[in-house]
Amino acid sequence: MDTERDSALLLLAMYQQANGSTQEYIEVDQVPGWGELGDDRLITLTGHLRDAHMVEMLEVPSGMTCRITSQGVIKAEQLLRDRDRPVIRYDMALNGLIAATTDEFPKHRLEVQQFLLSGNARVLDTVLTIDEISRAIEFLEEEKLVTVERDDGGPIAITLTPRGRRCGWTEKVDVQGFLAGQQPSRIQQNWHVTINGGAPQMGQGNVQHNTFGYDPAQVSQLVRELNGLIPSMDVPEPVREQISEDVEALEREAAREDPQPARIRRLLERVQESLAPATALDVATSVAAILGH
Repeated sequence: MDTERDSALLLLAMYQQANGSTQEYIEVDQVPGWGELGDDRLITLTGHLRDAHMVEMLEVPSGMTCRITSQGVIKAEQLLRDRDRPVIRYDMALNGLIAATTDEFPKHRLEVQQFLLSGNARVLDTVLTIDEISRAIEFLEEEKLVTVERDDGGPIAITLTPRGRRCGWTEKVDVQGFLAGQQPSRIQQNWHVTINGGAPQMGQGNVQHNTFGYDPAQVSQLVRELNGLIPSMDVPEPVREQISEDVEALEREAAREDPQPARIRRLLERVQESLAPATALDVATSVAAILGH
């Protein structure tokens, strides 16, 4: 069982049933496909979402009635966006293939059909396509992480090389980070709703730390403000796109397990510079406050 992943999936199911409304109360055990888990499991999942401030519970004896909060709506929409982003799905395919093949100890050989049926091939409530898996396998082969067995229809199995085993024998598989010199990938996504210190954790990887010189709550709030303002900013489209890219990079960096202060500062300064011609003065002031000038 994976409570964090399952709670994210339940959040999506509730979001879809409520049509994104924060006013509609939902009977969790009546959400299609979830009742068969049983009350004990559902209470655990909804309790996790409640503690992460993603849902609010109605005080009824069953303890199974709740509504999504505004933070829950934001999180669900973020998960749905990331689920459909090709770059995220590609990264998930790379990591999933290496992780699943590593688990086939000691031969480290994995059939593609076997991978398709595994949890490693799932991106939230969707499954990676054959084309997505094939492209990922080609990349892993080019980088000498796997050897590939093929027939006329394409790859049928992969086996880890010694280099692939070094990549896979880690606490958390990160192929692109491994290839970049053991540095965490900038696009990894865990699909989790993680609780840390009783506060909701938003963003890629959903882990926040207070050790990198900037207040994570401030950075997260800034990211949310910017994401809300970017579509309506009075700036040329190339500037808007640059701001979007910098904000996304800022969100990913702040959510890493070991965020780099220098990179946080560079991204904040780039956002501040891009905002100069915009009308979002309040947000520009927030950026300056975080930078300390």
